[in-house]
Amino acid sequence: MPRPATRRRGLVAALATVAVLSACTGNTDDRAESTPTPAVAATAAASTADTTLKSAVAALADTSPTGEAAREAVFTGPALESANAWAKTLPGKTPAQKADAQLSTSGAEVIGVSRVGDEPKQLLVETTLEKSQAAVLALLVGDEAGQEFKVAALTPMLTEARVDELDATSIGSEAIGSGEGLAITPEEASQSLADSLSYPEPEETTALVEDPFSAQLRQSAAAQAKAISASGTFTQSHEPKDVLGGLRLKDGSGAIVFTHLVRTDSIAMRQPTKLKPSKDLTLLTGIKQITSEASLESNQIVALVIPTAGAARVVAAWDQLVGGTGR
Repeated sequence: MPRPATRRRGLVAALATVAVLSACTGNTDDRAESTPTPAVAATAAASTADTTLKSAVAALADTSPTGEAAREAVFTGPALESANAWAKTLPGKTPAQKADAQLSTSGAEVIGVSRVGDEPKQLLVETTLEKSQAAVLALLVGDEAGQEFKVAALTPMLTEARVDELDATSIGSEAIGSGEGLAITPEEASQSLADSLSYPEPEETTALVEDPFSAQLRQSAAAQAKAISASGTFTQSHEPKDVLGGLRLKDGSGAIVFTHLVRTDSIAMRQPTKLKPSKDLTLLTGIKQITSEASLESNQIVALVIPTAGAARVVAAWDQLVGGTGR
């Protein structure tokens, strides 16, 4: 599991998660007025979260021939792609890097449960990194039968970030639906984030609060562009993909949303040269040298809190390199 996005450049530079989950589509307006009921009882939710995250930790570290099947059993969507990429790059990481990224296998807390009638069923879980105890958010989604849950998002929280209170797990939290009532829709928030991170021409936005994850990405892009400015150019784009899920906050005060973007880093040299790619890129693609151009693709799974009024804010992110081309 990668390290928190705000603390280690390795998460941003080498980071990035197949069926992508669509946004939660609960339609609470069609339900009769009644006492809300959680989709999963509190005891069962806690047990499911504990078992699923322990399996996820083991699968992330499994570099054996059976590792891919283990990850497929516990991850889904871009989180699965990112988990496979992470495991494939493990041989190139130092013991310290592995220790910093190790997820705890105990102490996970279910902080949100979707309600009966909202599909897919969702559990929002807070866990930690083993060494630093930094917070990590996990979004677990159920299958059609609601019997099996998989990790749809696993996102280290940003330094000093917070998730506002959700409704008690005894009554469950409403699904996001279309995003009605929020300051901006999840899709608009994702697009605003993508536009604000474009390099070399990011767009200013008032829809999002400035955050350490975005600032670090911009700084990294500028540094990479400067490093090759004498012989080539560097550009970076971000493409919103899907809303992976999320839940409404307590008393309808907003929502926490998990969204997927794809980051593409492009390098174009003006004349043939010799650039050594990162260990991660070599392990993922076999590329050992870049002479004229390269394109690196990373998955970004981002959690945002969107209020009913005012600017949204990024609270957690996983940015994982998943592939690339070069010559």
